Amino acid sequence: MLKSTVIHKGEATVNACTATVEICHPIEDHARQIMVWRNDPDSLAMSFHRTPKQWESFWPEFRNDYFRFPQLPPMFIQINGKRVGFLRFRPTSHPEIKGGRTVDVSINLDPEVRGQGYSSLALQTGIDFLRTLTMVDTVLAEVRHENAASHKAFLKAGFYKWGDAIHTVADTGESCPVTCYVFDVTPRYWATDRVFIVAEAGSNWRMGTNSRDAAMGRTLIDVAVAAGADAVKFQTYRPETVYVANAGSSNYLSDAGIKEDIQDIFADLAMPYELVGELASYAKSCGIAFMSTPFSSQDFAAVDPYVTVHKIASYEISHLHLLQLAAHSGKPLILSTGASTEDDIAWAVETYRAAGGGDLCLMQCTAKYPAPLDALNLQTIPWLKQRFGVAVGFSDHSRDPLPAPVAAVALGARVIEKHYTVDNRLPGPDHAFALMPKELQKMVTAIRQVEQTLGDGVKRVLPAEEELHAYAQRRVQAIQSIAKGQTFQEGVNIAILRPGRQNSGIHPRFLSQIEGRKAARAISLGDGIQIGDWE
Repeated sequence: MLKSTVIHKGEATVNACTATVEICHPIEDHARQIMVWRNDPDSLAMSFHRTPKQWESFWPEFRNDYFRFPQLPPMFIQINGKRVGFLRFRPTSHPEIKGGRTVDVSINLDPEVRGQGYSSLALQTGIDFLRTLTMVDTVLAEVRHENAASHKAFLKAGFYKWGDAIHTVADTGESCPVTCYVFDVTPRYWATDRVFIVAEAGSNWRMGTNSRDAAMGRTLIDVAVAAGADAVKFQTYRPETVYVANAGSSNYLSDAGIKEDIQDIFADLAMPYELVGELASYAKSCGIAFMSTPFSSQDFAAVDPYVTVHKIASYEISHLHLLQLAAHSGKPLILSTGASTEDDIAWAVETYRAAGGGDLCLMQCTAKYPAPLDALNLQTIPWLKQRFGVAVGFSDHSRDPLPAPVAAVALGARVIEKHYTVDNRLPGPDHAFALMPKELQKMVTAIRQVEQTLGDGVKRVLPAEEELHAYAQRRVQAIQSIAKGQTFQEGVNIAILRPGRQNSGIHPRFLSQIEGRKAARAISLGDGIQIGDWE
């Protein structure tokens, strides 16, 4: 029995309590417990299915339907060791957001503990545990209008009201007015219908004179726009606020032929603050978001008026003041994690949140320039999301435009960042491993194509498959005309065949129920055998 313990404080009647998740299994004990709670008159009155469950039909339903999605296991919630409720999560579509993964939640509470504040506690505990299991971005709940207790419980658990809708019960056709509630597991800013692509210009604007620097900056913005990126990002720093005065030279830059002292390199590449505003204005006129990574409090003050999203670089993950400033800004933050440990990241996330930070995206990043493909460690992308409960992305320092960004998006990355230039032969630390303009455009196109392929994770017959599903899926079909009262016999008058343009019959799993029974109607050659066609 898998359990996870989360400490919560409930309402006054609950006081401090230990909430524990117990994963359900397809066993009779669990099924009978759930059926009892499900059949309670008050539960039935607020359910979409108001007919009491019968064991003969509920037991196979529980075994087959409740465990269709292994990544979303049904679960009991225990309070101080006693089962008090049951949660079930299932994939669904978000009412307004196309990107990411949405699940709906249903809750059944033990009738003996109703009114004691356990519903919201159960929901909070279930969602906390859900973060550790699967790549879920949003949790959706539909509550019947008359269910006052559930409205209160979902709001108290941190859900917000999305709006009213009509829920149609599939098997009865009943139309129920409902209120939809939403819980954002992934911060809302990043749960959009497309990956946020940042074209990293970095220091590649530097050409040697003020006028040429500004011209190159505008050119880089034009390239990002032409490629279809969502944002263009520069870097803003001063040498005296980054390294100690006697830091010396960098081996990786020396290997690239840049042998100057790191202070001299940073002094040469320091963007004038007035150029920040000039490039931001130009980016706005081009319809692309402007970003610039600050490296000090002064840099942050210079950048903040011009950006809607902040970025903190990998080696600044321990910069206490930058994290606090980003939190105080009230703007979303992208935080890179290159050359960081789990403890480094945990401290940064806690610091950011403690200062009031909101929407956060952690970026998997390998601090090597260029980074070999076997050093990218993309499997940490889902781990970062599960471990820290935030959006995740990927800052790619590999040279190739496609493999890593495409794989990262497939693994759940909501942000992709990639260096680019206009010419790999230009002098400077970042040109050699950056993408060329056509490569940047190729990367953006590939990411948009991958987004189209991901779907919502629910295995079903898709609209694109419906024609062939009806035409070619094997069913029980008549292979000769069958008179009313004639006995069904496989191989004689019925067979498991593809129906083509004939009416599709029932699934072959019903064949044992049909064999030897008499036809209740006359059936034409090729016609599909339907439920009710046998006596």
